[in-house]
This record gives sequence, structure tokens and C-alpha cells, in this order.
Amino acid sequence: MGFDLLGVRRRALRAARRILEDAPRIDVEVHRGSQVQRFRQELLADGPRWKITLQILDGSFEPVRIDETTTLRPGSLLMWFLRPGQPFEIGAFYHARGTFQGYYINLIRPPQLGSPLWIIEDLYLDVWLPESGGGVVLDEEELSAAVARAELSAAEAEEIRALGARLLARAKRPGRPRWLPRSVGRSPAESVPALRLRRDAPGTFHAARISGRIIAFGLYLLGVVSATSAGFAAFTDAFLIAGPAQQAWRLTVLAEALLLAPLAFAGWLPATRWPQPPLTDERSLFIATLASGLAVLALSERTEWTGVLLPVYATLGLFSLVFAVCRWRFDRKVPTLALAGVAMTLVALAFLIAA
Repeated sequence: MGFDLLGVRRRALRAARRILEDAPRIDVEVHRGSQVQRFRQELLADGPRWKITLQILDGSFEPVRIDETTTLRPGSLLMWFLRPGQPFEIGAFYHARGTFQGYYINLIRPPQLGSPLWIIEDLYLDVWLPESGGGVVLDEEELSAAVARAELSAAEAEEIRALGARLLARAKRPGRPRWLPRSVGRSPAESVPALRLRRDAPGTFHAARISGRIIAFGLYLLGVVSATSAGFAAFTDAFLIAGPAQQAWRLTVLAEALLLAPLAFAGWLPATRWPQPPLTDERSLFIATLASGLAVLALSERTEWTGVLLPVYATLGLFSLVFAVCRWRFDRKVPTLALAGVAMTLVALAFLIAA
């Protein structure tokens, strides 16, 4: 029996269409001179600074060649980044197999973002930035033809060319593409689950992000404190006798914590920069808290485990509290399981301390 590649592809496209049908959608109408194209896209983010949509090209899409090695075909995945009031939009293009192909910057007039229809007027000129590096301005001849047809003035065309040149120069700077929102990384498609989570369940998204940053802060602090302690142990008597060296070590550790805390919680450290799918949810935290609580009650020699269980319960309680606050703040729902987890944590901590 042979492998039915065509059948797999059709099933994948049907699954993609089901996703788009079930998700919040937006109709995008693109005007390019007298040509009008209409696309339906999944709305991933609808903030005041960035609009992010996801488009999966279906079987009716006619292949479009961008350069010698890149062709858009049915099944390709496109993530579009639109900033209200700005004269361009950015597309992150992916092959149907999920391989990143490059960034496509489409020069436009500031878009009309109505509901449920967005109207975008294409200004012909585009900037293509392939994954292999470099970059090129596309469709110069179409811009010149639009001027010849009196659809654009010569002055407007020069402004469009100047903008394309600036965007191309800006795109060649090293580091993360600076025109993208901070909520995505160098591979934007990896952020789709987090963007969907933020859209559909903002309380869980923000709780997971805060919890992740707390964990990252602890790991970073552990690393720098370990390095600092090793240095003090090697060159001073800070851990042998009380004195100036020990005081200096304590002040250094405190300074490191004070420096790392705002960087971690603001999302500036590498491990905290991009949103991730949820680490857990309040249901999982409640189950973990319940299981741990039963273990505490079952232990006959509770005092021997106090040193281990106190930080475990403090952590579970902190994360449950984060989920409770975020679910109430962003989802406007009473977080019953999270509040129950906080209460169980307090009872378990009281048992452990009293023991």
C-alpha cells in the first residue's frame, strides 16, 4: 500500500479550514489598482498597536512566485502584522511543511480597519527578505506603470520608493526584526499558540506568563548567586567567619536580586521575552495542591519533611494566587479552583509550621 501524500495534504487543508472556521475571523479586501482580492483570515491579536492575523492558503489559491527559490502555494501559512496608521504591513511566510521562507513587507496606504471588513490599498512596491539573507525591492515596474496610468503621481511614487529603501535598510540591521511586536520572536509561527491563548483566555495567558517569569527569575538568581558565592569562597573568608567579606557577599546578592527582578518581570531577560503556551492552569495547580496536602496529612513524621514541603507549598500557593488574580482581572470570572488551591495551601502551611 503506497503512502497517500495527496490525501494527507487534503486532510491537512481541511483541518486548517476547520480551525479558521471555528476561530475569530476577519475579511481582508486588498485593492491594487483596479484589482480587488478578498481573503478570510484568523484574527490572532486585535490590540491598539498591532493587529495580527493568520492566513492559510487554500486549494483555490493560484501559486505565486516571489523569487527564484520561493513560491507561495496552497497550504502555505502567512502571518500578517498590521500597525494601525502605518503605511506598510509585514507578512511572515511559511511553506506548507512549516519551513520559514522570509518576510514580505507590503507598502500600503494606512488601512481602513472596520468590522468585520478591513480594506487595504496596495501601493505596488514590496520588500522581500528571504530567510537566506539579503533583501530586495519588488514590483518597481508595476509602480512605474501605475504612474503612467495616472493612478499615482510621480511625487507619490518617489515617496513610496524612499519608504521601501528605508524599510530595506532597517530590515538588514542585526538582531530580532525590529518592526515586529515584542510578543513574537524570530520565528513568529511559534507564537501562534500563545497568541490564541491570549485572545481566547487572557486570564490564563497572563497567569502563565507571570508564573513563567517568576520561575525564570528564580533560575537566573540561582545562577548569579552561585557564581557570586563561588567567587567569594575562592578569594575571601566570607563563609568562614562573620565580617566585612560576609556583609559584602550579602549586599552583592541583594543587589543582584534587585537588578534581576525588574528585568525578569518586565520580560527583558531572554527566558522571559516571548509569551509561551501555558505552563499549567488552575485545575492542575489545584490537583497538585490537593495531592500534596493529602501527603502532608498522611506523614506521621511531619517535622522531618517541613524543610522540603514549605517551599513547595509556598510556590504552589503563589502560582494559585497569580492564577486567581489574573482570571478575575482579565476574564471577569470567579476562579473557584485557584481560590480553593490558595486556601488549601494556607491550611497545609499552617499544619507544617505548627508541627
